[in-house]
Amino acid sequence: MGPDGLFALRTGAFRLPDGQTATLETHVLGTLCVRSGKLALCDPLYLQDPGLLTIPPGDYKVVATIARVPESYDLAMSRPAYLSLMLSGEPTASIRPAVFATGGSERGVRPVEGVAVMPGLQGIPSSQMSSVAMVDAEAIVRAMPEDPGTWFDSVISPSDGTGWFDRMDTEIDGPLGSLFTRLPKAADAENIAILIARPGRVFPVLETRDAQDRITGIHIDLLVIGDLSEALQAFDGQDDYALEYAEEAARDLRHQQSQRAEGLIMRMRKFFKR
Repeated sequence: MGPDGLFALRTGAFRLPDGQTATLETHVLGTLCVRSGKLALCDPLYLQDPGLLTIPPGDYKVVATIARVPESYDLAMSRPAYLSLMLSGEPTASIRPAVFATGGSERGVRPVEGVAVMPGLQGIPSSQMSSVAMVDAEAIVRAMPEDPGTWFDSVISPSDGTGWFDRMDTEIDGPLGSLFTRLPKAADAENIAILIARPGRVFPVLETRDAQDRITGIHIDLLVIGDLSEALQAFDGQDDYALEYAEEAARDLRHQQSQRAEGLIMRMRKFFKR
């Protein structure tokens, strides 16, 4: 896959696989601290069992690429498309599968089948409450509660409405469906970036490199747009309910415009009769 097949970090209008147009936006979520050099990628529900990548230790900008789609696709009219960790600002010269430091379990990393041009491609499996996350692997050990069995009820989705999933339903921490926050027991800037995704999929993880073959970024492809979305036939087209809603809204708008036009004509007729 060439650089043109990856739409992460791009902005502007681009063609969806069915020929319709999406407008891509980028949002900087924050600066992620990966000082151990071990980057953990996972669905937040599998935070105790992530996939691991080795990168140069440091603090790196995290960017969400969001696709604004026609209303007939999704009533929310936005689909998170990529979660990216930027290691460098150099132009992308090549794209390849990210190499995981550990195979992990089936919950942590899975092969992505069906992409002949990219052998060895692996991805992050999603749960039915799907999101994808990036976090320093050692920070999980230091800054999350000791018992992973308590994480869902105490951190991810507690009943008091203050958890990660509840915050993702707001725009407090970034665009709707995203979260950038410190870990619960953070003592030294340990933090996490989360972006909502579609459930029940394996999201490919790619690395970009510059002309000198130096790594420039890690990208979780949420299969909304781009070559992998088409190769894996993962694109979700127009939704029947959303399409019906959009058509009804268009009919209402046409009716309102017609009524306003008729009212204007009547007022003009009265004016000219004076």
